[in-house]
Amino acid sequence: MSLAQLKDQAAHLQSAERRELIAFLVSLQTNQNAEFQDELARKIDDKNPAHWVELDDLQKRYSD
Repeated sequence: MSLAQLKDQAAHLQSAERRELIAFLVSLQTNQNAEFQDELARKIDDKNPAHWVELDDLQKRYSD
């Protein structure tokens, strides 16, 4: 299957299925890229509230 076909199939997924696919791809990227893994861990561990994003803001930004 070509990348174009994969993109087309992904565009037709239900919202929950897209989220699952995104999580799977991020997991793959994280496991295969130490630099990405370190950056993601740094963001998760950041204790500075000025760098945080409110859950409501994320939901608005990424809602269907």
